[in-house]
Amino acid sequence: MEKIKVMLVEDDPRWQKDIAYDLEMEPDIEVVKIASTKEEAVGAASQLQLDVILMDINLTESNLDGIEATFEISRLGKDIKIIMLTSITERETIIKAIEFGAANYVSKSSIQDILACIREAYHNQISLHPDATGAILREIRLKSLTPMEKNIYTLKEEGYTRSQMAEYFHTTLDTIGTHMKNISKKLRRFR
Repeated sequence: MEKIKVMLVEDDPRWQKDIAYDLEMEPDIEVVKIASTKEEAVGAASQLQLDVILMDINLTESNLDGIEATFEISRLGKDIKIIMLTSITERETIIKAIEFGAANYVSKSSIQDILACIREAYHNQISLHPDATGAILREIRLKSLTPMEKNIYTLKEEGYTRSQMAEYFHTTLDTIGTHMKNISKKLRRFR
């Protein structure tokens, strides 16, 4: 049986050890490299035969340099699937990771999910993990809103009341209410 060649890119030695150990227990997976930095990951990806890379999103203190590494590796032109490992669930970060070339986005604390993502990626059967799906669906839904509706939605997310929004946009409460109903209808339509 041909093994799936995996590189783990993780700066935390404890996570390196735990994830690598769990991966090596699988008969169809071989960890061929463990890298700790963006530079090491990009260099190894250009030199090694890899099928899948597990990429921590933060390789240095809150820098999202795992996303930068993903972008650089994607530009190498090799058919390497990159799965982001993280505990970050911010919508913008998930979207950016996918836009920059990540094939999936999964919590590093769930080895069963990681194993499933590796196998799916290797067999070109990529399905987005629930960690990423919610953020992407929300992004798609928000694209259906008009610019004014997006502004109102953003203010609502920030905790503004309808009265505060009416004052902010120099309009009436009824107008804000109409926009809120339209937003609700559009977002509900996609459920």
